[in-house]
Amino acid sequence: MKINAKNYFKINKTADVTPTNNIIRLATKVQIGMLESQDTEKEVTELDAMKNGIELQDDMVDFVQRVMGYTDKQMDTINDTVSIDKFGEGVGYLIMRLNGISDADIKLSEQKQRKAIEDAKSSK
Repeated sequence: MKINAKNYFKINKTADVTPTNNIIRLATKVQIGMLESQDTEKEVTELDAMKNGIELQDDMVDFVQRVMGYTDKQMDTINDTVSIDKFGEGVGYLIMRLNGISDADIKLSEQKQRKAIEDAKSSK
């Protein structure tokens, strides 16, 4: 499948991605880390939370580089210029694409999400 994540990572490169076992395993590892970081019922010290956050960031960077085929220099540029929120959105985009969701469906989902956030803000 062809993936271009310029909207998230500011690099105009279309990667021809095959969802191999290793890529899917890495995507799953990232998803598990993201879910664990959001688990408010799990008792974790602040230090452990910080360590887990750094490990998750490293896994996300590895995942993006592996999927998109970015060079180390391109990854340095991404890490220095893309906000953490936008980077996370990009990781989510790649995971959805690997799960077979089309760009059109992803765009529609993002629009609905933005509208829900705006509606929630305006109702306060």
